[in-house]
This record gives sequence, C-alpha cells and structure tokens, in this order.
Amino acid sequence: MDNGNLQNTLKRLCKVMWDNNVSNPITYVTQISYLLFLKMLEEMDVDQKAVGNGNYRSLLGTFNVNGQDIDYGELRWSHLTSNPDNEKMLRILRDTLPQLAFHPNLSAGAKAIFQNASIVIPNGAALRSAVDIIDPISFLAEDADVKGDLFELLVNDLGSQKKAAQFRTPRHLVRIIVQMVDPQIGQTVCDSACGSGGFLIEAYNHIILHNTSPEFVRERIGPDGLPVKRGIGDKLTGAQWGFLQKGAIHGFESDQDIIRMAAMNAVLHQFDQSPLVCRDSVCGSEDKWDEVQFDYILENPPFSGSRGDAKRSLRIEKGDKYVLFLAGALRSLRPGGTAGIIFPNGVLFGDSSSHVTVKQRLLNEFDLQAVVMLPKGMFEPYTPNSTCFLIFRNTGRPTENVWFYRVTGDGSSLKKSRKFSPHFQNDFPDLLAMWPSRKTEEGRAWLVPVQKIIDSNYNLTLSGLGLIEPDKVDHPEPEELLESIAIKEKRILSIIEEMRLLLNGENVE
Repeated sequence: MDNGNLQNTLKRLCKVMWDNNVSNPITYVTQISYLLFLKMLEEMDVDQKAVGNGNYRSLLGTFNVNGQDIDYGELRWSHLTSNPDNEKMLRILRDTLPQLAFHPNLSAGAKAIFQNASIVIPNGAALRSAVDIIDPISFLAEDADVKGDLFELLVNDLGSQKKAAQFRTPRHLVRIIVQMVDPQIGQTVCDSACGSGGFLIEAYNHIILHNTSPEFVRERIGPDGLPVKRGIGDKLTGAQWGFLQKGAIHGFESDQDIIRMAAMNAVLHQFDQSPLVCRDSVCGSEDKWDEVQFDYILENPPFSGSRGDAKRSLRIEKGDKYVLFLAGALRSLRPGGTAGIIFPNGVLFGDSSSHVTVKQRLLNEFDLQAVVMLPKGMFEPYTPNSTCFLIFRNTGRPTENVWFYRVTGDGSSLKKSRKFSPHFQNDFPDLLAMWPSRKTEEGRAWLVPVQKIIDSNYNLTLSGLGLIEPDKVDHPEPEELLESIAIKEKRILSIIEEMRLLLNGENVE
C-alpha cells in the first residue's frame, strides 16, 4: 500500500466520521485508531497461532480480570464485523472495548490505548461504513514503516485544530534534532511532552538505523513526502533488542486523549512495551518519575501558558510552561547526557526571574552546545511563532562557548500549505555538515564566548548579542494612525446602529 492509497483510505474513514457528526479531530482520530487496532489484533493473533510453537494462547479468548470472566472473543474482527445487526455490533464494541485496558496479556502501550476508552460513533450504520473500509486492509502484509505512515497521516489531520500545536512537530525537524543529539543503543531516551510520539519514534528508528549493516539500509519516502533512511537493526543482540523495546524509550503526556496517540504509534513501531505514562511532568505533585534521570531528552514542550504550581524539584516556583520544561530537562538529564529541545524564541530574550534563573543554571552547570534559530513559518499551520532549538549536555561544568546557527529555509514554502520542493532553500544539510566541528560563517554560524551572553543579561538572540542588525520596523506616522483609528471607529458605530435598527424591526438601507 503506497502513500496515495493510505491517504485515500484515511480520507474515506474521516468522511464517515464527519458525515456522522464525529467532527472533533482528536475524537475521530481516536475512534478510527480503535478500529485499526482491532483489525491488527486479530491478524497478530492468527499469525502467532500459525507459528505453532506450543506457547500460543489467543489474546481474543476468555480471561479472568479482577475476578470476572471477560470474553474478548467478542472483539475478534471477523466475528464482530460479521454480525448482520449493525446496532448489536455497536453495542458489543461499546461494552467490551474499554475492557482491553485490563487485558492481562496486552502490552503496556496497547493497554494505554484503551484506558478510559469510549465509543462515540453514533449508530451502527456509521460503524458498518467504517469497518467496510478497513476490512480489505491486510496489516501483516505491510511492513512497520507503512503501518506507521498510516497513523502519521491520520494524526496529521489533527492540524485542523489549535490544540494540535502542543504535540504535532514537523517530522523533518524531529529527524534533524535526533541526528544532532545522536542517541545510542543501551541508553535511555525521554520526551516529557511526547504528544503523538514523533521524537520517540525517530529516536527508536535512529538507533536501529545506526545498528544496521550498509547493505540492509534502504531509503524510502516518508508520510511527509521527504526521503528518509531506515534500517533493520541486524547488528543488535537479543539483549539490546529487548532493552530497546522495553527499557530505552520513555514518554510522558498530561492529556489522556493524546497519550493514546503515542501508544498507538508505539504499537505500530514495535516499542509498545516501553513506559508511556499519562502524567504532568512539570506541575502539581511529585511522583516517582521526577527522581529518574535519562541519557537523552528530546522534546517540543507547549509554547503557551504559564503555571504557578511548578514541582519543587524544578527549583523555580512559577513561569511560562516552556521555561518549566527547560527546568525539568535540567533536573532529569543524567550526567553525561544530551538534550535537544524546541522552544519559542521567548526563551532566548525572556528576562523574567524564571527565565534568567533557568538560563543561569543552564550556562553555569551545563554545556550549552548549540542554539539553532528556525525560520518563521516552521510550525505553520499550527502557530506562526518564531522558534529555535537548544542542544546541551550535562557536563557539571560551565559552558565556555555557544555555537549559533541561523536556518533561513527548511526545503518548504514555510506557508500553511507546507509544500516541499528542491526549489525551496534548505539549510538543514548544511547545518548537519557544520555541526560536528562547529564551523562558523559570516551571517550564518557563530561561536560566541559565554561571557558575552552573561554580559547581555542572558539574552541569547542574535541581535541581542550584536551578531546581526535588529529587524527594522517602519511604523506609520501618528497622524496616519489616528486617521485609521477614526475610520474604524466610525465603521463600528455604523454597524452597531444597523444592529439596533434590525432588533427594532426597522428597515436598514
């Protein structure tokens, strides 16, 4: 199944949901995810039975859960969808599907998908339409990349609502940061604001790729239409595979609906035995994970919002959420570990007490290795905010020099349509080439002594450090502004008068 067929299938599924008033993007993506998983679950069950090693026990049988026998066979895809009574099929799905969260033989990731699950498909006819679209798909015939693409394309539809900005990170940007941080086998990775799991997937794929013999590396086109290399991990030992799938990857997310997305991605990419936990990483009460440190932290925390109930272990009481996540990374990065984190540019010039306190700790106790400025439009269509990413290591020693790099193009139009083409400027290959030796180039890359940053009151912007001229903004003359305001005010008063006349039943000419 190629991307064209995948997109067509998903469009048809989404249309079924929209036509039946399941129009909230997170809701209909969740409903479709449940159905996709059930189809895959039966295929996996049949495949395990075919192995015939004597250890097979169907996942879709009857199991005792907390003293109650639950017949998960009701959810066997072929059994469920063969029921000619559409409404009965819907009732069975509504009653039994949430019980998968307690299935004793499902992985932690699979259980997370069904935690507090509910079916909101309004009627049996709508459900029948959806299952008829999914039924011809044979997931076992597709490799992990294709199944992963299926879900990536589905999650991409979440961009139609603002809430998606908190977790939808451009995948080509994720790949660049992961390549620069370079996670290794045998070490742990954490994303404490994991969203749909983009950083976790790419870290997992990166480790596999770098443990693959050259003859088994293949290049394919990803769901974003860009080329990406993938491997099979043939150099990994059994113990290394076990650790990669169960102990290497950690994802935290405070929204239960969104952690489902990460869990589904984990199932599709085969690390669903990894810890994926619904929790607030930076606010509220402390928990056991606040005491755990990781070798790599890769994340894109929320850009907006502030909180006054920061966890005590962050060593600051309140601040913008992205500042709290930076403090969280400083707390949770193991000695010798490396972090790559995306931020709004406010982290660079912010001068509140929380901003300055965290940046002081970053420069005094860590090695801030890179500040990469991203072009405006990088996060379209989710947010127009200017963004950057930081890479730093926990060395226990103060930073000496910081490498700055300015990206002016990412190979796309940088518009809401996000069209990619070789005709658009792409600085990412140059960034990767210059990164290992921290090369400098006038107008593009600089190596700045840390004292210069301290002297600027921890301002990390290029203009604040005198590396480029500040952007000049031409403001209208005061007379022009006053005239513009007067015209708009006159129009507002006119509209109010028209509304008054309409409410009184008078004619508006």
